[in-house]
Amino acid sequence: MRYFISDTHFFHRNIIRLNPLKRKVGFESLIIENLRKALKEEDELYLVGDFLWTLEPEFLELWKSVPGRKILIKGNHDLWFPEEELKPFFDEIVPFYTILEVRGKKVLLSHYPARDLRTFRYRELQKEISEIYHRESCSLLLHGHVHWNRFGVFCGCHLESVKCINVNVEFTNYWPISEEELPLW
Repeated sequence: MRYFISDTHFFHRNIIRLNPLKRKVGFESLIIENLRKALKEEDELYLVGDFLWTLEPEFLELWKSVPGRKILIKGNHDLWFPEEELKPFFDEIVPFYTILEVRGKKVLLSHYPARDLRTFRYRELQKEISEIYHRESCSLLLHGHVHWNRFGVFCGCHLESVKCINVNVEFTNYWPISEEELPLW
């Protein structure tokens, strides 16, 4: 089984202050606990960007206790880590996007949405995601990057005619989403 999650932001203390309604002290333990409950050794976990904020020495062993094969699709906060520092955590690292087949449909995975209504940062990457989605005839985009906020979600994928699910932990109650849960049209 394949599972999807994003924006874990392990050890990002400021994210608690930025989003106190969704992030509490100890959110890292909750994510690890939920992943251990959901995944089996034969499963694959796609972490769709923004894995961690700082490299804590003891975290590698804790992360390795999560069963399954782990694939990182890099997000903006993963880019400042040299790939050599991330390799021990993942079986595979994908720089920008990948496309999977799920129940006969193409599913695009990228940290970036096809459009983020909150900011103009990463606009070129978002445009590229929209182009890839349409060029490859994808049925669904799984992304992260857009965080919960009290004003609304501000994902504008629908404006690009892109069907999407934001797999940010803040929208999934800190659980991964399984491929069986994906609404494929």
